[in-house]
Amino acid sequence: MHMASSSSGISIPAPEAVQFLVSSLADESPIVREASMASLKDIAALNPLLVLDCCLAVSRGGRRRFSNMAGIFQVMAFAVRALDEKDIDPAFMSKLSRIATAEMISSKELNTDWQRAASALLVSIGSHLPDLMMEEIFLYLSGTNSALPAMVQILADFASADALQFTPRLKGVLLRVLPILGNIRDVHRPIFANAFKCWCQAAWQYSVDFPSHSFLDGDIMSFLNSAFELLLRVWATSRDLKVRVSTVDALGQMVGLITRSQLKGALPKLVPSILELYKKDQDTALVATCSLHNLLNASLLSETGPPLLDVEICPLIRFLSKACLLFSIGLELEIQLLGELNENIRKLQLFWHCI
Repeated sequence: MHMASSSSGISIPAPEAVQFLVSSLADESPIVREASMASLKDIAALNPLLVLDCCLAVSRGGRRRFSNMAGIFQVMAFAVRALDEKDIDPAFMSKLSRIATAEMISSKELNTDWQRAASALLVSIGSHLPDLMMEEIFLYLSGTNSALPAMVQILADFASADALQFTPRLKGVLLRVLPILGNIRDVHRPIFANAFKCWCQAAWQYSVDFPSHSFLDGDIMSFLNSAFELLLRVWATSRDLKVRVSTVDALGQMVGLITRSQLKGALPKLVPSILELYKKDQDTALVATCSLHNLLNASLLSETGPPLLDVEICPLIRFLSKACLLFSIGLELEIQLLGELNENIRKLQLFWHCI
């Protein structure tokens, strides 16, 4: 076997050997597949372009010609992350992006191993060339595309992986997603709700890391307010528990980004939607606790006005006391929150007598 040397002096297998390892990703033996994957990642850390070229050679036929596209996409994602900035070729990255999206739009499956791996590849490309990757995704953000949920999931993954790159591009995402949001079927709503959760989390992280960089302009606020209203008025009342849980989870992240007047108007409906989840199991109760934590922060810790929960706080605290004892979760979180309310603690203490 011919070997080449990297700049660090470590030997790198010849292209033929790397190509053999790539082919072995489709071996019938899981032991062989795992060993090949580990070896390719070791090589990619030293020479990512060599590994990418070899993976590209077998990926052109897609799943019809190569049985382990999940493995191929995983290796490619790792190799792209290992690339130095000087080795980033937009034309080559565009080719890789198109291979991943071509596979995704050819399938109606959701959340399969190979789709998660393809998403990881696109997120890796986005870490280097965010506009290139997102423009590729935007091509398929239409209401008639069966791959729409998968594309939205990629944007959610990208936001979670790289808030710094994603958040300045949030407006472009909302501009394309809002027009189709009203036609999303129940089965796909948890994916979209999770995406809004991830996008809002990224926005919060960005605002913490760069407090002097304001990204919430009038357009973004308008988009978020519209999405919030739809999720609150329609999705949160779905008969499907998965839709309700994912929607409350998303609303809990959105409460700090919408306007104060909209939040005030939403409280009579939002608080019961959150509390209703405490009647289910521990997982849904935990979602409710996290959303309630964010809601209390947004309502009681505002610097622009008095607390908003004057009417809702009595039944809310009474319910929390019972729910926390029932599920043995969230109590410390809520106690900690109440302890951090500083200037508003005196107002809250008046309502404890209602319990």
